[in-house]
Amino acid sequence: MDKFIEYAEQLIMYRIRTSWMEISKLYNEIAAREGATLAMGFTLLTIHPEKGTPVTKIAPRMGMEPNSLSRLLNSMEKKGLISRKRDVEDKRKVYVCLTEAGREKRSFALEQVMALNEIILSDIEEEKVAAFFEVMEKVKTSVAKMREQFSQRARI
Repeated sequence: MDKFIEYAEQLIMYRIRTSWMEISKLYNEIAAREGATLAMGFTLLTIHPEKGTPVTKIAPRMGMEPNSLSRLLNSMEKKGLISRKRDVEDKRKVYVCLTEAGREKRSFALEQVMALNEIILSDIEEEKVAAFFEVMEKVKTSVAKMREQFSQRARI
């Protein structure tokens, strides 16, 4: 018999991925009812609601590649959620700004993120939440170590 699940459930990466997949699925279901996607919602959350955000800062905040972001921003612009404006002083800079519809969707997205966060916090003791954050910081450190090891092997 295949023991994949038995082994996989012992892997930290499997637990992180399956949890994120459930969260992602939930947020995509909610976003779809609003004519949007999870990626659009997170993009709206990264844009400053009044000042806008330089387009060059959005992809790194979301952990995306710039070419993927470009397609997403084009789609959001067509839906009337954002507009792009050149910086008055430095014409090379482009700011992504929220439209009124974008601000409304941003507010809705933020409500959904906070609602799930509150549900999670109500289900988990404070000490365990603190331990979770500590563990996730260690995971980031471990990923950085792995990246460095992999990088060194690639140079050989």
